[in-house]
Amino acid sequence: MSTQQLLNLLITWLLLPFGAAFVSALLPRLARGLALLCAATTLLVAGWAWRGGSLQLDLIGPLGVQLQVDALAAPFLLLNGLVVLAVLLDRWRRLPEGPFLVLLPVLLGGLNSAFLAVDLVSLYVALEVVGITAFLLILQRRDDLQLWTALRYLLIGNSVMTLYLVGVALLYLNTGSFRLSAMAALPAGDPALAVILALVLVGLLTKAGVFLSGLWLPRTHAEAPAEVSALLSGVVVAGGLCPLLRLEAQLPGLQPVLAWVGLASAVLGLLYALLETDLKRLLAWSTLSQLGLVLLNPAVGGFYALAHGLAKASLFLVAGHVPSRRLEGWARQPLPPGLAVPLLLASLSIAGAPLLLGFWSKQALFSPPLTGFPGIAAAQASWVLPLLGVGTAAVYARLCWLPLQGGRDVPAIGAVLLAALLLLAGVVPLLAPEAQGLPGLGKALALLAAGAGVEALRQLVGARLLRGLRLPDLEQLGDLFGGMAVMGAGLVWLLLGWPDPLGMESGVVAWRG
Repeated sequence: MSTQQLLNLLITWLLLPFGAAFVSALLPRLARGLALLCAATTLLVAGWAWRGGSLQLDLIGPLGVQLQVDALAAPFLLLNGLVVLAVLLDRWRRLPEGPFLVLLPVLLGGLNSAFLAVDLVSLYVALEVVGITAFLLILQRRDDLQLWTALRYLLIGNSVMTLYLVGVALLYLNTGSFRLSAMAALPAGDPALAVILALVLVGLLTKAGVFLSGLWLPRTHAEAPAEVSALLSGVVVAGGLCPLLRLEAQLPGLQPVLAWVGLASAVLGLLYALLETDLKRLLAWSTLSQLGLVLLNPAVGGFYALAHGLAKASLFLVAGHVPSRRLEGWARQPLPPGLAVPLLLASLSIAGAPLLLGFWSKQALFSPPLTGFPGIAAAQASWVLPLLGVGTAAVYARLCWLPLQGGRDVPAIGAVLLAALLLLAGVVPLLAPEAQGLPGLGKALALLAAGAGVEALRQLVGARLLRGLRLPDLEQLGDLFGGMAVMGAGLVWLLLGWPDPLGMESGVVAWRG
C-alpha cells in the first residue's frame, strides 16, 4: 500500500468517530454498532503501530496540523480502544441516560487525536474536545452534586488550558513554530524555555491528573457515574500523559523534573488511598498515585499506562455493581464470582502480581530503578519503589478481603491469598535457577506478601487507631487553583535550577542530552 493510501486511511479513521456520532444522533439504532466499529478500528491502528508502523500527517501547511502514528502512541491507542469497548459491553443491555452513545465516539476520536498530535495547537483542540465531552458525560443524571462536579471539572480544565495557550503563544513568539520539537531549538541559557515549559507542563499535568495539578481527580472520578469514572480514570487522563512522554523525547533532560513530580504524586495519592473508606475515592486516589509512576521512565511509560488503565477501568466498572461503596463492611459484602474475579484480577494486576500485565509493566518501568533522579544514588534510593509497592499492595489487599456468594463461612479471598503469597515469597528465592525466565518474581511476591500483611495488621489492630486519623482536605476549589499555582511556580524554579535544588547545575539549559 502506498504512503498516500495510508494517509487517506489515517484521515478516514480519525474522522470516523465524529461521523459516527453525527449518524448516531440521527439514527440511534445504529449507535451501538458504530461505537463498536470506532473502537475496533482504533485497535487495528494500535496493532499496526505496535508492530512498527509509523506515519506522519501534515495538513494546512507548516503551521497547521501535524499528527504522528508511532510506537509511542501505540499503547495509548490500544488502551483507548479496549476501555471504550469494555464500557460498551458493560452497559450493552442497560444504557446510561442521555446521549451516551453519541458522546462516546466523540471522546474516543478526541483522545485518538491527542495521542497523535505533535503540534501544540492541535493538541489543545483535541484536549478541549475531550474535556467538553467528559463534562457532558458526567452530567448524565443531572443531579445537583454531579452538576457541580462537572462544572468544577470544566472550570479547572478551561483555566489551566488558558495557561497552556499562553505557553504556546510564547513558543511561537520565540521560534515561529507550534511544534513540540521547536522547544529543542531555543538557544541554550534562554529563560524563555523554562517559562514556556512550565506553562505547557501545568496544562498537561492537570489534564493527566498528576500531583497537585491532579487534585480535581478524586472527587470527579468518585462522583461521576461508574462507566464515566472508568473512562476518566482508564483513558481520559492518558490524553495528558502521552504528550508529556513526547516532550521528554524532545527534551531528554526534562525527565528528572517530571520524575520528581511523578514520585511526589505517587506518594501523595498512596497516602490518601491508604486512609480512604469509600471504594471509588480509593480507586481515584490510587489513579493519582499510579499516574505519577508513568513519568518515572518515559521509555516504557505508555506500557505502564496501558496496564494501569485496563485494570482501573475494570475496577470502576465493578464498583458500579457492588452493593455499597463503603469499605468498613467490605468483608461482609458477598460478591458473585462474575464481580469478585474481575475485581481480584484487576487489583492484583495493579499491585504487580505475577504473571499479570501489571507485573510485566512494573518490571519494565523499574529497571533500573530511579537512575533518572539526579543527586540520589541508586543504593540510597533503592528502598523508595519497594516501599511504594508495599503500599500499593496494601491498598488493593483491602479489596481482596471479601467472601464469595454461596456458603455461610466461605474463607475470605484475602486470607487465602496472604497465605499463598507468604509461602511463595519464601519458596521462590530457593528456586532462583529455575525462575530465571521471570526476573523479579521473588521480589514481586515478597512485596505483595508485605502489603497483604500490612492490611491484615490494619484489620486486626489498626482500624480503630486509623479511624481518627485525617489528612488535610485538598479538594476545595481554592485548593485546586492553589495547587496549579504552586505547580507552575515550582516548575519554573526547578527548570531554572534556582538554587539548583536537584544538582542540575544550570537547570534546563544543561539538559540537552
